[in-house]
Amino acid sequence: MTSFFKSDKQSKPVSFQSKLLWSYILILTVPVLSALLLYGVNLYYQTRSNYENVLRQLNSRTNVILSDFVSTVSRNTFFYLTDTKLQAIMNKNESQTGKEYLDDYLYVQHAMDQFVLMNGNISAITLLAPNGMIYNSTNARVPDIGQVSALFGDRETVGGKILVSAPYKSSTVKNEDQFVSALRTLTDLNADRKSNSFIKVDINFKSIINILGSASDRSSSRFYEPGTIVVAGDQVIYHSHEAGDNRDYRQMTGIAALLERDANSAGISMKADLGRGEQRYMFSMVVNEQTNWKIIQYIPAQVIDRSFLVNTGNYMLLSLACLLAAFLLSVWMTKRFIRPINKLNRAIKLVDSDNWDLVTLETKRNDEIGRLIGSYKDMIARLKESREKELLSGQLQKRAELNMMQAQINPHFLYNTLNTIHSIAELQGSEEIAAVSRSLSSMYRYNIKAGDRVEIGQELEQIRNYITIQQIRFFGKFEVRYSISEELYPYKILKFLLQPLVENSFYHGLEPKGGRGLLMLSMELKGQFVEIRIEDDGVGMDNDKLEELNGMFAEPGAPQTDNPSPHLGLQNIHGRIKHYYGPEYWIRASQRPEGGTCIEMAIPAVKGDGMR
Repeated sequence: MTSFFKSDKQSKPVSFQSKLLWSYILILTVPVLSALLLYGVNLYYQTRSNYENVLRQLNSRTNVILSDFVSTVSRNTFFYLTDTKLQAIMNKNESQTGKEYLDDYLYVQHAMDQFVLMNGNISAITLLAPNGMIYNSTNARVPDIGQVSALFGDRETVGGKILVSAPYKSSTVKNEDQFVSALRTLTDLNADRKSNSFIKVDINFKSIINILGSASDRSSSRFYEPGTIVVAGDQVIYHSHEAGDNRDYRQMTGIAALLERDANSAGISMKADLGRGEQRYMFSMVVNEQTNWKIIQYIPAQVIDRSFLVNTGNYMLLSLACLLAAFLLSVWMTKRFIRPINKLNRAIKLVDSDNWDLVTLETKRNDEIGRLIGSYKDMIARLKESREKELLSGQLQKRAELNMMQAQINPHFLYNTLNTIHSIAELQGSEEIAAVSRSLSSMYRYNIKAGDRVEIGQELEQIRNYITIQQIRFFGKFEVRYSISEELYPYKILKFLLQPLVENSFYHGLEPKGGRGLLMLSMELKGQFVEIRIEDDGVGMDNDKLEELNGMFAEPGAPQTDNPSPHLGLQNIHGRIKHYYGPEYWIRASQRPEGGTCIEMAIPAVKGDGMR
């Protein structure tokens, strides 16, 4: 029983070749399956979005075509504008009788008939003049005026706006033709007199059906042609899939009402029976401003699902083919990779058995395996060399530790010495020596302090110590002004980022000037930036040097060159800003209008370990 458990625990280890092969398979399979899942989700929403765009574009195109058609036809209501005699007839204030009216009627009718003949979409024109007289083209149905007025109801024409009726059948002509009337009040005639005069243009509804059919996009889907429904008021006046279908028109008008209540009616999905049984459709609606008709485009939701499944199936087949090819490639790569390793493993076992003779191996490979085999050939020789290096390394390490201890002792010794000088100067009443030694001691302590970043308040203390030494050196002839809010003191700044700029102002601006001078240091918090400005009224620099300096600042980092630069300090600051903070932070130079130089920089507003 004991031997049984022991043999069960000591199972055969998995070879490196098998691990490598399974690793390849896992590395290839997991991303492909994850990509398939993400692709499926994104593909579904992308497919839905594509069909939403198709419906939206169809609506837009149908709306534009319908508006252009109505506008073109409606322009015929101004047929009298180019004929002064027509305008004179229509502007008569009194009713005519007898021959005068007959002459006017025939003249107006002739003009109307010409417009009807020139526009095949117009069936008839009828005019109710301001004086109450009625004029019409030859095919006009005068009794339909009351019928059309009832269709418009309480809708008013403001400023001569065109009103378009829903399709209707003539009460005087016994046929199946439907007509749409465009009506406009004659506000441009007898403007000083209130009148119910108007002009009515009758359009054969078949013309509108033809343009609505031409607006359909039969190539937008290979599974199903999008349907178009047009609703006027509570009446469905057009359906592109009407032939041979049996549907509930009341449901369509209800769908239009639901879409109208939704401010964003593109891509709404709901169930409906549009002649193919109740199923879910995607609808999109737009209201035509010319006719006030509701144009609805729809497509079955199953079309979207079918398109999604077809695309997903194609992607899965492609993924399986890629996985199969990758698997075969993995097997070949594994064998090719493992074969020389197995040879090297057998050779190493010979060395482990105290056989230090070099084993002959194939070394024609130039890849990592070839270098590994070449390294094995030199392994025995390097063992002796490595032991000698180990002894030497131990000696060097002890020497380095001793040097580090001395490097720590020297700065502290100098710092303590400066403090001693400061104390002696105070005891002897030498204020200048005391101030210089105190400032220099603080600067040295700041110099040996660890860390790359310090608070702005600490950097300013370093600047004040430096300026104190310079003021004593130049007998206080330079005035220094600070414009820095104490709120900025806790913000972080790179160590020694300001001191070289202040030193540059002294040595290259104020000192060559001679006489008294002014140095101004200001900081301001602007959003995520701290903007720093250092100005002096020194000798300044000419345009060539200024252009050269700003050209250097425009580089992505400090240029690498063997030639010493006259602006080495500014060059180092520029490089530190770009390398530490990033390319969006900057430093630049400019001339002050009053004379002198202005150096500006922007660093991130960092407080503590995070951004402001």
